[in-house]
Amino acid sequence: MDKERISQKIRDLLPEITRYIEFLISVIIILVILLQILNLLRDVIKDPFFLENNYFTTFLARALNLVVGIEFVKMLCKHTPETVVEVLMFATARQMVVEHLQTWETLIGILGIGVLFAIRKYLFLSAKESKRLSDKF
Repeated sequence: MDKERISQKIRDLLPEITRYIEFLISVIIILVILLQILNLLRDVIKDPFFLENNYFTTFLARALNLVVGIEFVKMLCKHTPETVVEVLMFATARQMVVEHLQTWETLIGILGIGVLFAIRKYLFLSAKESKRLSDKF
């Protein structure tokens, strides 16, 4: 084989390798999320007063971190702009709910989520709309 063919085979193989690495990372993240869910349940069962006052904020932060992690795994599995926007929306919402932000920071977060909803609604075409437009051309 000449150098060009070997180089082409490597270029063809690299995307396949990255898909397997993404899959492996997704599996690891899912395992960690499952362990953290069990850990969270154990804390709530062990100490029912865990959900009182400032402990609730800790519980909510941990639970929303798991939700963001799940959305991140979905993003790794489905390479679509929609999943990226969903991860960004969940991460922004988590930050706003859990952190005690200044008023202007909360306003920026709300505007950011609004922009993400607008992007999702107006810039992404559904499969049906995409097919309809492609049939016209």
